[in-house]
Amino acid sequence: MRTTHALRRFAGQPYTRRGWSPSRVLLMLAVQEAGTPRMGELKAKLGVTGRSITSLVDGLEDEGLLRRRDDAEDRRSIRLEITPKGEEHLGEIKALHDAHAEATFDVLSDAEKTALLDVLDRLRDRVGE
Repeated sequence: MRTTHALRRFAGQPYTRRGWSPSRVLLMLAVQEAGTPRMGELKAKLGVTGRSITSLVDGLEDEGLLRRRDDAEDRRSIRLEITPKGEEHLGEIKALHDAHAEATFDVLSDAEKTALLDVLDRLRDRVGE
């Protein structure tokens, strides 16, 4: 458990240094991956409450990173889309993540990295995605 907690905290360092929480990053990545998802879909995917997702979206919208828009198919629903400024921020976050991951795993040989990825893939398959 201590290792999991330490790795999770370490993995979030590039984001937290810039004032981003892992939740904000995950939400932005989920929106980018889905295109223009409904807020309810993201709530289920991320496993957060309606209040939490609304709060996250409010903050990201206030910063001009996300935009709400009405759902043409269901007027009760709201869809989200990333703004150009949001895409720019995500590019920076991904670059920070890649550099951080590279620096983290440079202590492992190529064979160790391959073995680690194999083990992690097997564990993910075992517990489900």
